[in-house]
Amino acid sequence: MLRLQSNLTAKFITAMLLMHLTAMSSSADFRIKPYLLTPQPDAVTVVWFSDHQTPGTLTVESQQGARQFTSTPSPADALTYHPAEVDLLAPDTNTDAPYKHMVRVTGLTQGNHYAYRVEQGGQTHKATLSPSPSTNTAVRFIIFADCETEPESTGKHTPWPQPNGDQNRKYIADQTQGFKQNLRIIQQRSPGFLAFAGDIAQSGGEQRDWDEFWHHLNGKYGNLAGSIPIVAAPGNHDAYGGPKDLGRFGADGHRRADAKFRTYFQTKPDPHHPPQGYHRLDFGPITLISLDSTNGLPDSTDRDTNWLLTARDHGHDFNPGSEQYRWLETQLADAQKHSQFTFVQFHHVPYSVGPHGFPAGDKGHDHAQDDQSGIPMRILTPLFMQYGVDAVFAGHDEMYEHSIIRGGLEQLPNTDDEQAPQTRPHDLHVLDVGIAGDGLRGPFFGPGGRYENFGNNEFQVFLAHNNAPEVWDGKRLVSGGKHYGHVEVNVSKNTDGQWQATLTPVYIFPLMDDQGTVTGWERRIYDDQVTLTANSTTPQ
Repeated sequence: MLRLQSNLTAKFITAMLLMHLTAMSSSADFRIKPYLLTPQPDAVTVVWFSDHQTPGTLTVESQQGARQFTSTPSPADALTYHPAEVDLLAPDTNTDAPYKHMVRVTGLTQGNHYAYRVEQGGQTHKATLSPSPSTNTAVRFIIFADCETEPESTGKHTPWPQPNGDQNRKYIADQTQGFKQNLRIIQQRSPGFLAFAGDIAQSGGEQRDWDEFWHHLNGKYGNLAGSIPIVAAPGNHDAYGGPKDLGRFGADGHRRADAKFRTYFQTKPDPHHPPQGYHRLDFGPITLISLDSTNGLPDSTDRDTNWLLTARDHGHDFNPGSEQYRWLETQLADAQKHSQFTFVQFHHVPYSVGPHGFPAGDKGHDHAQDDQSGIPMRILTPLFMQYGVDAVFAGHDEMYEHSIIRGGLEQLPNTDDEQAPQTRPHDLHVLDVGIAGDGLRGPFFGPGGRYENFGNNEFQVFLAHNNAPEVWDGKRLVSGGKHYGHVEVNVSKNTDGQWQATLTPVYIFPLMDDQGTVTGWERRIYDDQVTLTANSTTPQ
C-alpha cells in the first residue's frame, strides 16, 4: 500500500512538473514573429514580440560559425486593446501587453545572406537576413500604400467603379484576398526591401487592425517580413484612433495610434534621432527618404493635410521652416551628392483626380474642398526639383495614377563657393501607389461621391481607371482594369555603364473561368513603365 502511494505521488509530481515546464515553454511564445528593419551596410535589426517577459535567443549562421544574441525584452504597453475592442475579440485572445525584443545584428558582410533563427519559449522561427548592398550593386525594391488592414477586410469587397458604367459594382475578391495575393507576388520577386507609403492599418489606434496586418506580413497568411526588411511612412489612418469610442482624430486617439506605429517601426530610441515618422534609408546606389505628411501647420489652413487632427504634440509639420523640412533639405542635398537616385515616400499624394485632390478645407461647407487634402504637399515640389529627386511615391487616393511635373531646374552641387550655381532641366515623377489592398477608386467629383470620367490633374500621364480599359469575354475578365498591385523599382547599370532605374507598375490580375469564378492570380504590368537615367554628376 505504501509503495502504491509512493508511485502515485511520484507520478503526480512528475505530471505537475511536466505541466509546469510546458507552461514555461509556452508562456513566452511569439505574439509577432521576427521581422527586419533598418538594413545598413554591416547590420540589420531583428524585432519580435512575445507574450511574456522571457529573453529570446537569436542565432545567426555564417561561414565563421554561429553567432548568438540574447534579447532584452521590454514592455510594449502601447499594444494593448482599447476597452471598446475587447468585446470584439476571440475568447482566447491574450489582452495583456506583449514584450518587445529588438536585436541589432552587426558585423555583417555586404553581398552575403545569413540564415537565422529565433527561439522564443516553445517556438522557433527561421528565415534569412542580409545587410544593405554596396553602392555598386543592382537593387530592387517594391512600394505601395493603403493596405488599411482590419479583421473586417475578410468578406469586404471594395467598390470597383466601372468607367462610364456601374458605379456601385464590387471588386471580385475581398480585401483580405487582394492584399494576400499582392504580398504573395511581391515575395516571389525577392525585393531588397518593401516600402509602405502610409495607411498601413485601417485605424492606427485599434489593436485588432494591427494584428491583422501582422497576420499578413509574418503570420497565418504569409511570412514576407521575416526575410525582407520593411520601411514605413505614416498615413492619416495610422494617425487615427478609430471610430466612435476609439477616439477618431482626437488627442487621445491620435496619441494611442502614434504610439503603436512607433512601437512597431522605431529602432532608435535616442531622443536626438529624428522621429520615426520621417527617416532615411541608403540602399546600394539609391536613397529613399520617408516623410510624415499627417500634420500640416498652421491648423485649418491651406497648408494643413488633416483638418480633423487635434493632437499636435506628436505630429510633425512639413512646411518650410519646420524641423522636418530642414531635416529633409539636408538629406536631399547629401543624397544628391552620393546616390545615383533619390526617391521620396509619404502618404498624401499632391497631384490627383481622386477625392483628396481638392484644395484643403472643410468639405462640410464646400464640396470642392477636402479636410484630408494632399494638395498642401505641393509645397515640397520646388525642393524636390532643386535637389533632383527622381520620383515621389504616395497613396491616399487609392488608385494607380502617374503624374510628371516637367520643366523644373535641378541645382547642381557647387564645389566652388564663388562660382554661380549651375542648373539643368529636371522632371519629377509622382506616383499614387495606393493599391495595396483597400480601395480601387476612379476619378472623383461632386457631393455624395459621384464619379465621372474626367481629369482635373494637368500633370497626369496615366490613370488605370482610364488608360487600362477592361476587356471581357462574357463573364470572364480577359485583361485591363483597376486591381490591387504595387510599383517595382529595379536599379542597375545598362550596357553603356550608366545607372538606370525602371519603375514598373504591377497589378495582380484575377484569372477566371467562363462562369466568372476566380481560379488564380498572376502578375501583370500596366502600360506605364518608365526608365530613368542617373545624374552624370553622381560618383560612379
